[in-house]
Amino acid sequence: MLQAATELAAAQGFETCGLREIAARARVSPAMISYYFGDREGFGEALYKRAFERVSARVKLLVDAPGFAERDGLDELVSLHVAALTADPWLPKLIASELLEHGASPLRSRLFRDLTRGPLMAMIGWLEDEQGAGRLRQDVDARWMAISIASLCTFPFLILPIVGEELGLASGPGFAEKLVAQTRHFLADGLRARTEVSR
Repeated sequence: MLQAATELAAAQGFETCGLREIAARARVSPAMISYYFGDREGFGEALYKRAFERVSARVKLLVDAPGFAERDGLDELVSLHVAALTADPWLPKLIASELLEHGASPLRSRLFRDLTRGPLMAMIGWLEDEQGAGRLRQDVDARWMAISIASLCTFPFLILPIVGEELGLASGPGFAEKLVAQTRHFLADGLRARTEVSR
């Protein structure tokens, strides 16, 4: 049921998806949705949780992990983002659809709340620590760094289905590995402190 809903939500926005439409796509009765999720709001909550936790929970766990500051966290953050989105490639389109096409919605409100209270702030805090330790450039705002990292890992999932084939970058076998390598290289030159880049 959740998979059917995510496919429809990515295509047209969750706010326009009827529960009967979702049930038909999942080949279940609408009563099953009510049984497992209660109402439309409960179903939307479950949909969001399934879609978003793969990225948000893992970022927070990574940043909070003991010894993370001693590892190459920038590379790990990139790999984590790309792996999560490869597993749920419809997630960027779902979020973009809700944020850009449908205005205010419960999903938008919760997305704002969870991002500002959770993994985004944890990532910003870690980036500031890395700046303080001299491993990342201090002339780039850590808040912009966090947004840039997330954007570099996410936007290809939105744009490549449209122009990837024309550019010879169509998603397929090896796509995730290529995206990780390219993003790591870009960030290494753009964000790491000059002494770190030269090592």
